[in-house]
Amino acid sequence: MQYIRKQNTPPEDWNVWFTKASGNRSFDYQADNGSLVNLPIAKHFLIEEQHGLCAYCQQFITDANSSIEHVIPKEFNKELSTNYYNLVAVCKAQIKDSFTGKFHCDTEKGSKIITPFIFVSNSDVNGNIANNHYFSASSDGTISSKLTLPDEIRIQVDTFIKVLNLNHEILMNKRAKDILGALTQVYTSLPLFQRGTYWKVQYERVLNNPKQPFRQFLLVYIGNRLGIN
Repeated sequence: MQYIRKQNTPPEDWNVWFTKASGNRSFDYQADNGSLVNLPIAKHFLIEEQHGLCAYCQQFITDANSSIEHVIPKEFNKELSTNYYNLVAVCKAQIKDSFTGKFHCDTEKGSKIITPFIFVSNSDVNGNIANNHYFSASSDGTISSKLTLPDEIRIQVDTFIKVLNLNHEILMNKRAKDILGALTQVYTSLPLFQRGTYWKVQYERVLNNPKQPFRQFLLVYIGNRLGIN
């Protein structure tokens, strides 16, 4: 659920990164993947563009534990399979949810088509003015669609969450315990006179740190506490 702001034009060396060992520009990722010798450079660029966070779940990722994801699956549009505006970096090497037996993010999505909310600007949190338009966040780590959405939009958001399995037990535990739980523990340990501004300070800290894991989840959750809807 990370909003990704793409550049107005592809990176200067994008075509070089997607040139085959033979010297020809590839437009077929699936067929030419093995011959794209500069592909690791393209992946590293995407990770940096996303501030080191998975495009879907916003876990921290590195070159070693990530892969390139085609938002519109390459099986449906070969020409977009090496297009800058269709590629993002996502997490890989996941563990199955012990309850559902499912993975999450691209590993679970496969070749399914979903509404690309990661490219929709109002899916981002807009400072102190408004929360994102589509997602809600709960203290147990659950992500859900906003109840105020029109039915047709809410169905798309619910599908986005379900197909990517963003409520995978490991993701929920990380959001609820490792991230939000740590903040709540500090809050409850503070004297009462210091609690009044605590969540406002945390909101500003997360807002100004694009590398914060699960950033959107935190901003949505804390924003709701502050009355930012």
